[in-house]
Amino acid sequence: MKKSIVSIFLAFSLTILITGFSYSQQMNWQGNNRPMRQRMEKMGKANLMKKLNLTDQQKQKFADLRITFEKKMVDLRADLKKDKLDLQALRVNGNFNRKDVIAAVEKVNKSKDAISIAVANHLLDMYEVLTPEQQKIWQENAPKFWNMKQHRRMMERPNRMGQRGMML
Repeated sequence: MKKSIVSIFLAFSLTILITGFSYSQQMNWQGNNRPMRQRMEKMGKANLMKKLNLTDQQKQKFADLRITFEKKMVDLRADLKKDKLDLQALRVNGNFNRKDVIAAVEKVNKSKDAISIAVANHLLDMYEVLTPEQQKIWQENAPKFWNMKQHRRMMERPNRMGQRGMML
């Protein structure tokens, strides 16, 4: 009886180890640390850029826009994090009222809205660089870039490294 319980326990433990290992291998494709979903999204973006057949001037303009956007996003994300910490501090201190909490929540929401507006402006800036033919290709192949709900979810969900944000 004791021997069968030990063998069942070992079989169960081995099954859990193998399952965990296979799951981690599935998420880390080609030894990379980024989840497969993020790599696939980045590949989709790369394919779109190939389809657009950008000129050198357009590529340079996109690079400049991206650097400007990333600098702005650093500040906006920092503001959002500070606002969330302020809200958390209110809750932890226990010394708050309805007015304080609602004001803090509204401040967090304003920071999120500022991020969404910055993303929309960045995408529109990129869109305006394109020729009418390229804009058609963009519209046909890039609907997910225009989805602000998806963007907000990506901003809120930490990746495997614990960082929040999106790859654009």
